[in-house]
Amino acid sequence: MTKKWILGLGIVSVAAIANTLFSLEHDWHLLSISTLMIGGSLLFVNVRKSFAAGIEQPTVIDRSYLFKELQQAQKAIAKIADPSKRITLEQQAQQITSNLQKNHFQIVVFGTGSAGKTSVINALLGRKAGKTGAAIGTTIARQEYDFQGIDVSPVGITPIHSESKVKRQISLLDTSGIQEMGAMGQQREIESLQVAQNADLMIFVTAGDLTNSEYGELERLAGLGKRVILVFNKTDLYLPSDRENVLAKLRERTQHFLASTDIVAIAAQPSPIKVRQYANAEDSVHNAAIQEWWEDLPPDVTALKERIETILSNEWEDLLIHNTHLQIKNLLQEINGTINHQRRQDAATIINRYQLIAATTVFANPIPAIDLLAGAAINTQMLMDLSKIYDRPLNFKQAQQFAMIIAQQLLQLGCIEIASSAIASCFKVNAITYAIGGSMQAVTAAYLTHIGGMSFVEYLEQQTETQSAPAMTNAMQQICQKTFNALQGDRFFIDFATSISSRIASKYSTLRS
Repeated sequence: MTKKWILGLGIVSVAAIANTLFSLEHDWHLLSISTLMIGGSLLFVNVRKSFAAGIEQPTVIDRSYLFKELQQAQKAIAKIADPSKRITLEQQAQQITSNLQKNHFQIVVFGTGSAGKTSVINALLGRKAGKTGAAIGTTIARQEYDFQGIDVSPVGITPIHSESKVKRQISLLDTSGIQEMGAMGQQREIESLQVAQNADLMIFVTAGDLTNSEYGELERLAGLGKRVILVFNKTDLYLPSDRENVLAKLRERTQHFLASTDIVAIAAQPSPIKVRQYANAEDSVHNAAIQEWWEDLPPDVTALKERIETILSNEWEDLLIHNTHLQIKNLLQEINGTINHQRRQDAATIINRYQLIAATTVFANPIPAIDLLAGAAINTQMLMDLSKIYDRPLNFKQAQQFAMIIAQQLLQLGCIEIASSAIASCFKVNAITYAIGGSMQAVTAAYLTHIGGMSFVEYLEQQTETQSAPAMTNAMQQICQKTFNALQGDRFFIDFATSISSRIASKYSTLRS
C-alpha cells in the first residue's frame, strides 16, 4: 500500500515539474497533463482503498463463528478452580454444542398456570402427553417432547423428511406456570424463565387479555431477541364478538414488539357440549329428550400450527444461530463472573498481605505522611502480582507507571488527609493503647495500599485491553474516586483500623517472644 502511495505521488510530482518546465512547448504540455491525470487517478484509487480498508467489516455470525466461541468458552472454563462449578459450566457448553451439531430446535411453551399450556402441547402432539387440570400448578417440572407432527422445510436446510445425513430435531418443552403462589411456585417460575430464555421459539400462552405481570415477562423476553408467538387460548369460552375484542387488545398492547401475524387464537381443549337425542321432532319441541350426554370437541390449533410451520420454514437457521449465540454470550458472562469472583478472592489475599507489609514497615520506621503514597500505599510488586491473576502480566517498569498514576490520583483526591484524620479519630474513640504516631501512620499506609490495590483490580476487570497513557490516567482517576468513596464511613474505618492494629500488635508480639 505504501509503495502505491509513493508511486502515485511521484507521478503527480513529475507531472507538475514537467508542466512548469515545458509549459511553453505544446507537445510537452499535453504530455504533462496526461501524466498528471494518470498519477491523480492512481492516487485517488489508493486513497479510496485505504479508506475502505480502514472501515471495520461487520462480524458474520454463522456456525463456524459459534463453534469458535464455544472453543473459547471451553478454554475459559479450564481456568475455574472450583471443580463442581467447572463441571456444571462444561456440561452447559457441551449441551449448546450438541444442540448446534444436531440442529436441535427447541420450542418452549410458557405462560401462567391457568392458561392451558399443557393442553396446547397435547393438541400440537395429537395425543395426551402431559397432565392437565383445573388447578394452577399441574405442571411441576420441565417436560420435553419430541415434536414430529409438523411439516416444515427450513430455508437452507435439508427438508425434515429427507433421507439426507443432515438430521434435525424439534422438541416441545412444557414449563411450570408463572404467578404461582408460595416458595415452590416462585422457584419453579425462576426455572421456567431460564428455560424460556434458552428457547429458539417461544409460545406464550394466555387465556385472555394480558395481565401486567404477563405483559412484563412477554416484553422482557421479546426484548432479548426471542421469537415469540402469542397464543390466545380458550377462545371457546368467549362469544365471537368478545373474542375479537380480546384479539384487538392483544395486538394493540404488543404492537411495538410483536407482529400481528404472531398473535393467534386457538382452543386447545374446548369445553364439552351437551348433546340431546330426541325420538322425533315433536319431542324436540317439548324438550323431551330420550338421551343426553356430554361430547368432547376436537382441539382447534390450526392457526398455531400454520404459524409455527411458516416461521420454521423461513427462519429456522437464523433463529437457531441467533439463539445459540445468545446462549453462548450468557454462558461466557457466567464463566467470566465465576472467574472474576475467583480472581477477586485471590486478589483480596494479595492485597491483605501487602497492606500488612506496608503497615509493619511504616510502624517500624515512621515516615512523613506526604511520603506514604510513594513509600507504602502503592506497592509496585503488589501490582505485578495482581496483574498475573488477571492474565495481564506487567513488567517492573509498567507496574511502576501504574503505581505512580494511582499515587497521583489518591494524592489529588486528598486521600492522605481524609484517611489520616478518620483513622486518628478511630484511635481516640477506641482508645487503642499503641496508637502512637507510628501506628496511626501504619494503618493509614495499609488503608492507602488497600485503596490502590482495589482500584487496580477494578481497572483490570473494566479495561480488557491496553490503553494509551492519557486514557489509562483518566480511567484510573474515575476508578480511584469510586473506590475511595465506597471505602469510607466511620464503621469501615473503625473495623479496618482495629483489624490492622491487632495484626501489627500480634506480629510484633510474636517477634519479641
